[in-house]
Amino acid sequence: MPTDVTASCGHCGATLQPGWRFCEDCGRDQYALPAVAPRIEFSTERPALDLDKVAAITDRGRRRERNEDAVAIGMLGDVAAAVVCDGVASAPGSEFAAIRAAEAGLAELLAAVARGDEPIAATTAAACSAADAAALLGDPSDKNPPCCTYVSALVTADDVTVGWVGDSPAYWAGPTGMRRLTIDDSAAGRLIAQGVGIEDPRMTEPGVHALERWLGADAGPISAQVRRFTPPEPGLVLVCSDGLSRYLDAGLVAPADHLGSPASVTRTLLGRALAAGGHDNVTVAAITATGGGPA
Repeated sequence: MPTDVTASCGHCGATLQPGWRFCEDCGRDQYALPAVAPRIEFSTERPALDLDKVAAITDRGRRRERNEDAVAIGMLGDVAAAVVCDGVASAPGSEFAAIRAAEAGLAELLAAVARGDEPIAATTAAACSAADAAALLGDPSDKNPPCCTYVSALVTADDVTVGWVGDSPAYWAGPTGMRRLTIDDSAAGRLIAQGVGIEDPRMTEPGVHALERWLGADAGPISAQVRRFTPPEPGLVLVCSDGLSRYLDAGLVAPADHLGSPASVTRTLLGRALAAGGHDNVTVAAITATGGGPA
């Protein structure tokens, strides 16, 4: 959720009231960025990506025959973004759905920012583009078309916006530890968000962990869940696949160093997930956030 923070115009320095998009003195659009080319990297190019403020890594893990995760990272000026998609293993060809969704989502996320969309609108548009890209790989009448989950993070100088469909999560890593920013699209995800422990009998009911939303030809109309907030202090935003989150949520691996570089943090978390068993593909992206807003 956005935090009301008084800011100043980056062009003329005039005071801006919370929620103002345009400066009352010079008229400048506060969401518009200079015309600069985005820097983008995809996991189809190499498994470890690094743009300094944002980095990512992906690995097949110890038990899977292939990697069905995909990740894309990018920078547009000082704005950083990342998208992680996790192909659903039970649907053939889902690794390609993950690739197409991650690449389309990241490209649209930065394009939306460049044209002046505010972060929630940009995040929503990106998820729609990712959904369209994944849906093109199948037909609604297919019994089991390629599909994937989706999570994105957009970090500006002021705030963090995450969007998701499925059970690929986002986290905030700060000086007091890590906390989840997302709620999995499943019955189990809602129970956990309500504080229900894994020992609760409802957590073992049939279908409790089944995905209720995903990207693919059979997914129907999709709208991402979105959360926006202003970090109170410097830290990291993490987006990952459930090959890492299963260990983070269970407390089986140590949390991220919130002051570490994104590249070193992603490598460390990958190593911890593999040491904990590496039962699934592991993908994680990290973005530095300066923070400084009220708690």
